[in-house]
Order: sequence, then structure tokens, then C-alpha cells
Amino acid sequence: MKSLIRFLFLVLIVAAIVFIGPQWVAFRAGRDAIPPGVTLGGVGVGGATAEEAAANLRQVFESPILVYHDKRRLVLRPEEIDFTIDAESMVAEAQEYGRGLYYLRDFLLYMANQPPLGGDVPLKYDYDREKLAAWLHETAAQYDTDPTPAYANLDSLQWVAGQPGRYTDLNESAIDIIDAFTNAYDREARIHFIEKSPIPPDYEALEKALRERLERFPGVYSLYLQHLPSGATIDIDADTAFSGMSTVKIPILLKIYYDYEQPLPDNITRWISDTVKSTTASNAAANALLYYIGDQDTLTGAQRVTDFVRELGFKNTFIAVPYDSDLIPPYIATPANTNPEYFTNPDPATQTTPRDIGEILAEIGQCAEGKGNLVAAFPDKITPAECEELIAWLEQNPMGYLIKYGAPKDARVAHKHGYGADNQGDVALIYGPEGPYVLAIFVYQAGWVIWDYSNPLMNDLSRLIWNFYAFRQGQRQLPPFEEREQEGNSTG
Repeated sequence: MKSLIRFLFLVLIVAAIVFIGPQWVAFRAGRDAIPPGVTLGGVGVGGATAEEAAANLRQVFESPILVYHDKRRLVLRPEEIDFTIDAESMVAEAQEYGRGLYYLRDFLLYMANQPPLGGDVPLKYDYDREKLAAWLHETAAQYDTDPTPAYANLDSLQWVAGQPGRYTDLNESAIDIIDAFTNAYDREARIHFIEKSPIPPDYEALEKALRERLERFPGVYSLYLQHLPSGATIDIDADTAFSGMSTVKIPILLKIYYDYEQPLPDNITRWISDTVKSTTASNAAANALLYYIGDQDTLTGAQRVTDFVRELGFKNTFIAVPYDSDLIPPYIATPANTNPEYFTNPDPATQTTPRDIGEILAEIGQCAEGKGNLVAAFPDKITPAECEELIAWLEQNPMGYLIKYGAPKDARVAHKHGYGADNQGDVALIYGPEGPYVLAIFVYQAGWVIWDYSNPLMNDLSRLIWNFYAFRQGQRQLPPFEEREQEGNSTG
């Protein structure tokens, strides 16, 4: 009996050797340095020896990556930031999966025709953080962009937003780069950005746009802009002497309010109405006002208006004789008309400059809000209510072209225009998106001011300025002029 048991045991051993032996040999023959199913850093690495496996691992992870700075493609090599992996340590750890119980487990799974369970060895790596930071700083210095300012499109008369600034987010970009170095399949990284909003247009940009448009005018031009809330100004040859024309009827109106208490007499109110609301800007009505200012003498009234504006500090504005007078005006020298830089053939009877008449209207605008020099200098003679009433009169000017045409139809625009043969001007107080501002534009062309040049010029400049403030406030800009209506010239 014992012999039978011994025999059967030998038979089982032989059968096991015959059955298992070839599979054992095949199992061992199919194994590389890294056991089947074991990954290193998430990737399978072949190699007959540990040295080959380590070399293969380095070939995968110690290779260059692509770094995208927006659309620009950059190559970052591992040696630039001293990126290395501990391949030998990882291979040694992986080989542990082929020993002891792991080995027996895998063989039994092999016998059952099942895949090995395997495992993953986490990637062991190192890099120089200072070198990575230096590479990012160098890349940022070369390719990051500052925000650009908005600019004016002179064809549409609208302001176009600049480009935002894009600055490298060093922390997020470094994380993305290391992720790419430690990923066997996705070897691309992207620079992350911190964006800075585009620069809104400033007065320097506005002046540049205004000058570019003015340079298209075939004659002498001058412009003065004052933003009342901030006091910001733009002066483009604003001290050039021009004929005063009907624009100097503004100081006539101001002197009336200075001389007379409220409410104004009916006859004076009637002359004011004719002065500002007449389509011909009635010179007779203006002379009637001078008559009352001069105690029933228009020439004295003209002198008193001149003295009044001089008292206010305006040395370039005067009315030498009444409108349409046969009197030969005396020569009055001013800093503006004695400056030889620009010749505009100013009328010796009435003169001003864009700065003078612009600042006078700005003072009236400030006065209406209880501010400025008029209220401070003449608290008992000129009140905010009177200034507001004067502005309301100027808003009734029926002339809808020149500066007014560049503003919205429903905007508050108080203006006084002036026509001469070779001089033309308009001065306006406009209540815009950033508060009230005064704009004065005067032009000269030898012999005759051509309406088809002067009107579009003032339209465009006015619209550029309105859209400047609208853009800065995030408001909708006025569209381009679809069709320019033309109006025949009138006196004034």
C-alpha cells in the first residue's frame, strides 16, 4: 500500500513537471526587466535589463516639451531647468513586483490565462525651481504684451478699443510645464496669463485724433476744448485771432445779465430772443442790446462789453464798433492779433480767439452750477439762475449744423456760431457723457470759407469728442454720418 502511494505521488510529480514545467519556462521567458503589467509613471517601459528599462524611461520623460505662449510655440529642454527622473530607483521598485508572492501571483494568473495585476510606480523627478522661474521671466520679458490704448478711426469717427495686456502667470504656468514634463503622452504646456484691460483713450489720444482731422482742412484752423468737471483742456493754436462775428454776442448777453436784475424787461427779452433764435443771428437785435448796455448809445455799449471782458481777464476779445456800422473801427492791438504766426485777416470791428470765447462760455457753464469765477467775482451781479437762463437761450439757436450736428439730436447743446466771408466759428457748451464741455472751433480760408470744408470739419471734430466721452463711459458711440445734409450759408 505504501508503495502504491509512493508511486502515485511520483506520478503526480512527473505529471506536474510535464504540465507545469513548459508553462513555467514560457512564463519566465516572456518577462523583461520590468514585470508584465507594471508601469512607471503611468507608462509601460520595456527593456531586457534594468539598464535598458532605465534608459527607456529617461527617453520618455527626459525629452523636450512644447510650451505655447498664446500662438507662439516654444521648445523647453529638460536640461534648461535641470529636470531629471530617478530612473534606477523606479526600475528597482518596479522589479519588486516580480519577486516573492508577486511572482507566484502572476504565474498563477498566467496559468489561468489571466493578465497580471501589475501596478504603477509613481514618477520620481526633480528640477531646479530657480531655473524654471528664470526661464519663465525671460519668456515673459520677450513675449508678454502691455495693454494698448484705444485709438480713433477717422473714417467712422469712433474709438476702437486697444488690446488687453497679457502678463505671464508664473505660478500657473510653472505647474502646467511640470505637468507636461511628467506626462508621457501629453508633452505640451501652455503659458497662463493675467490680463489687464486695454487703456482707455486719454486727452493726449484725443488731441492726436483732432489734429489729424484738422490737418485735412485746407486753411487755418484753431480749436479749444475744456471739460468743465475736470478742467482738462486741449489747445490747438487756441490763441489765434479770428473775427468775432456772432460768437461775441455771448459776452453781450452776459453783460445784459450783469447789468439788469431779474426778471429782465420784456423789450430786452425780445431782443435776446431775436439775437439767439433768428436764423440770421440778427445783428440789429445785438445792436439793440448794445444800445441798452450803453445807456442808449451802441458805441458806448460796445466799449462797455469790451471793458467787461477785459475785467474778466480776456485780452483778445473786443467789440470796437456796433455790428454793420459805417464807423471805421479803431485799431485795437491784442496779444493774438499781433502774433505773426497765423494770418486770418480778423475783422477790426470784432475779434476773439477760440480760447477766449471758449473760456467765457465755460465760465457761464460753471456759473450755472454755482461754481467758477463769475459767481466768485460778482455774487451780487450774476447768479446761477441767470447763467442757466442764458444757457437756455443759447440752446434755442436754430442752427443745427457745425458743432451741434456732431452731437446726438437729443443732447443739450448751447452754442453760438459766427459767419464771415473768410472766417467762420462756432462755440458750444455740450452736456455730454462725462458732463459738460465747451468746444470752440474757428477756421480761415483766404477770400471765402467753403462750407463743404468747414461744416464737415466741425461735424467730425464734434463727433470725435462726443464719442471719446461715450467710449470712456462704456456707452454706445454715435454711428458714422450716413449722409451729410448741406445748408446754405447765412450771415451772422
